Amino acid sequence: MPQRRREGGRRGLPIPRLRYLFLGAGALAAAVWVAGMLDDARAWLDRQSPVRKVAIGGDLRHTDPEALARWLGDRLQGGFFTVDLRRLKRQLEARPWVRSARIGRQWPDTLRVRVAEHSPRALWSDGGPWFLVSREGTVFKPRDLDDEAGLPRLAGPRDRLGALLERLATLRARLEDHRVSRLRVDARGAWSAEVDGRVLLRFGRRNWERRLNRFLRVEREWELLERTVSRIDLRYPDGLAVAPEAEAGQGDRAATKHPPNQG
Repeated sequence: MPQRRREGGRRGLPIPRLRYLFLGAGALAAAVWVAGMLDDARAWLDRQSPVRKVAIGGDLRHTDPEALARWLGDRLQGGFFTVDLRRLKRQLEARPWVRSARIGRQWPDTLRVRVAEHSPRALWSDGGPWFLVSREGTVFKPRDLDDEAGLPRLAGPRDRLGALLERLATLRARLEDHRVSRLRVDARGAWSAEVDGRVLLRFGRRNWERRLNRFLRVEREWELLERTVSRIDLRYPDGLAVAPEAEAGQGDRAATKHPPNQG
């Protein structure tokens, strides 16, 4: 009569399970060995085919090509075949003046870089430091703004930047021979503009287009912007008020008897 196996006795791992365990350990060791071989092969390849030159192209007005080539050279990791071009492109496009960049390899040892810069359209601030705004509406902050001091200055909340750019374009187109030096919208939504660096136009909060048209009709007849005028208030319901430079602190000379509409 066969003896019963004692209950609670020790049991070893089944043979198939041990086999899988050894196979897994062997596969892991092989993967580590292959990874080491690949690293060695990559290092050898980098030594045999280094990047020796970075060639910069593009219409660059605010970037020194030689300085940019050195900057990229300091960030190269790998050789001609292994350098990560996508990483370099991301780093390059994070620079303030760079709008877009293309990077490619040219045999046997050169990286060719094509850079497109931002084209500045205006300066903008929401009450803090000044930033540049490109023609595409991108806000960026270069190290030095001195060379862009002649650009129009936009002031207002960030969520009104699109409206500021639109109205700047409208004023530039319709004022033709005059320069829009400043355009501002405050927290209440009241608009004002400075023309030729000396004449303040006050539009108020409402009826922007109608008030602008009224001003242009008067301007065509009286050429107010050619006179010694410091301020023109367009908030009146059926006219406007003009403050000559000599009388700017004494009140406006109005072209209507009605008081201004504060909106």
